[in-house]
Amino acid sequence: MLGSKQSELVGLAIGLGLSACAPRLAHPSKAQAPPAAPAPARTPARESAPAPQDAAPKPADPPRTVTYLGDGTLLVEGARGLLAWTPQSGKREIPLPEGQRTLIASPAHAGVAVVSPDGVALLTTPDLTLAYEGGGTALTEAPVIHLERERVVLVQTGSKLARLDTRSAPEGASVETLTPLLGGRRFSVTFIQTAPDGSELPSALLYDAQRQVVLGSGLPFRLYPVAAPRASHAGKVGFSIEKREVLRWDLEKGTVERRAAVRCAGDREVGNPTSSPSADLLVVTCGADLIVLDGSTLKTRRRIARVVPGCDQGPSLNGRVLSDGKTLLLEGCGGIAKLDLGSGTYACGDSEGVMGAPYLDGPPAPGSALGLPRGRKPVPACHEHADEQANPIGRSASYQIIWGERTRIIHAGAALELEPDSQPPVLSPDEAWLAYARSDHVVVRALPGGEVRALLRLDSR
Repeated sequence: MLGSKQSELVGLAIGLGLSACAPRLAHPSKAQAPPAAPAPARTPARESAPAPQDAAPKPADPPRTVTYLGDGTLLVEGARGLLAWTPQSGKREIPLPEGQRTLIASPAHAGVAVVSPDGVALLTTPDLTLAYEGGGTALTEAPVIHLERERVVLVQTGSKLARLDTRSAPEGASVETLTPLLGGRRFSVTFIQTAPDGSELPSALLYDAQRQVVLGSGLPFRLYPVAAPRASHAGKVGFSIEKREVLRWDLEKGTVERRAAVRCAGDREVGNPTSSPSADLLVVTCGADLIVLDGSTLKTRRRIARVVPGCDQGPSLNGRVLSDGKTLLLEGCGGIAKLDLGSGTYACGDSEGVMGAPYLDGPPAPGSALGLPRGRKPVPACHEHADEQANPIGRSASYQIIWGERTRIIHAGAALELEPDSQPPVLSPDEAWLAYARSDHVVVRALPGGEVRALLRLDSR
């Protein structure tokens, strides 16, 4: 249930339309509520109510969703229970309340939120301890709860719950996203105000998660940007865009180290800051064109025309700089493309659309660009066989997935074939584990070899 693109901030929300009456969560572990929240009544854990000896056992609880969280926890949701697994702590399982509920988890965050008609709950991972239960609003794409009256945001940091004071945000602003930085030691919270003309005005605050204090202005990560994205991060460094200026951030100090204006002609906007893993190189877009910057000085190195894929993804670049620090991997209609940022030439491209040709489902508009820019027609395809098109999976793009009757995972020339009934697989954040659901259990394999290390079944009671 993990998205294949950008990925790093896309969450998991599963709505299950059952009965309207939902009991509160029952947990075998001790609840830890924030000091300001009264401890609600608890129902006894499932283990305390043994079934009659003559009762027939319930059928196995098949896995419905499988995802890896930002802290490396594998989360498995069934109809009746929730299971968490890590190689260090093993398996932990709790029952879920019957009735209508929604689970919210994210590959960028620790923890999981449970939304029911009675309110919201926040469970810490990997132990699935009930950390909060009561009122508030859960964010749609992350296990974060906003207590509007208290102007506090609840989120897991480490193994505990952090309370982030939002009184420094504009009055009446709503919380849109919360982005973990520096392995969860910093959080950038994006707020949205509605302008008199109906447009959205974003702002952001940067928090020290351990001290739970505001460091200052933050990076504006948007949930569903209608314009080109304006923030990114790589390790200790962040990048953001304000109008036509690029800013380089020291995320540990919470300060802007450098800023530079970017020349972008006409009314085209600057966006899509995309950094190399070491932050020594940065690319931004000017409309559909690409500008390559020195990541430290922010000086322009090169301009490349029409790089944003000419697909239905709007102004989003949908690319990442690979570990070699110079290859931009692009994803779009018809496959992938690889652009050498040093030379400005494409090493390969699966289709014209992903190499900058416009997407046309009708006659082109007058004056619009047609076909590929010069020099891209003789570029070879990235994949030799069109019927076995591979798509990157995971953060590093070291692994690729080939869909078919037997799904395969490709890595460094070796292929791992999955069982015919396997569901879409997910990778752990460190790419050391691969997990996927089958009919009544979840398979966990070690990478890169693919050895089966665990078979996880939800409790059948």
